Amino acid sequence: MNRLLPLYLLMAALLLSACSGEVNLLDETKLRDTSLLTGDPCEAPCWHGIIPDETSYRDAKLIIEGDARFKIVEEPDPQEDNPARSFTFAEGENPGCCQLVSRDGETVTSFLLQTAPIMTFGPVYDRYGEPDYAVGQQVNDEQGYIALMYTDRSLVVYAFVASPAQGSLSTSSQIIGVLYLGESEQQQLLQCTSLFEWAGFTSFAEYSGENYDYVGEGVGDEVACPTN
Repeated sequence: MNRLLPLYLLMAALLLSACSGEVNLLDETKLRDTSLLTGDPCEAPCWHGIIPDETSYRDAKLIIEGDARFKIVEEPDPQEDNPARSFTFAEGENPGCCQLVSRDGETVTSFLLQTAPIMTFGPVYDRYGEPDYAVGQQVNDEQGYIALMYTDRSLVVYAFVASPAQGSLSTSSQIIGVLYLGESEQQQLLQCTSLFEWAGFTSFAEYSGENYDYVGEGVGDEVACPTN
């Protein structure tokens, strides 16, 4: 069964390409943050005091606004028929790197951090162990990434793969993004996405294509899946 990947797993590439005609997944202007490894100031799925499903949208915005390292660069006006809110922020004068989302306009439900390639997957693996699921996305002939899902942490880690047609996931694969999810967002991802069960450090091809080991259905409470 082949389903479209949801926005979660494509978001890193889409945000990057929106700012430039050329996609560069190994972008040094993105967030220089290693808290995924250090646990400072809090452990995943908490980041910088923000926790999906717990922190209010207002408080999260105040946290970002109150940190001199960050600047909010975009916050679309809410739509009359949709309570969802979001804002994009940047580190210093760099382009936007990160997006925070509230589906109900009240509580943070997810946030994505696009990171500079200063972490590698080896230390992440040592700290968090094996991910539960993975899926690869090829961006172009030279670049791709594998989204690695840790369900116990409600966390998706994006690992870069060069020349994906021949490339592999390894301990030296650079981390280019981290997605922190609330429970409902994680359940939607699990139920609405075709994923591969973790098969170790192997080729990009093993985590892409249509021969999925796992198809998200029947996990937890039934949720509505996106139609596009």
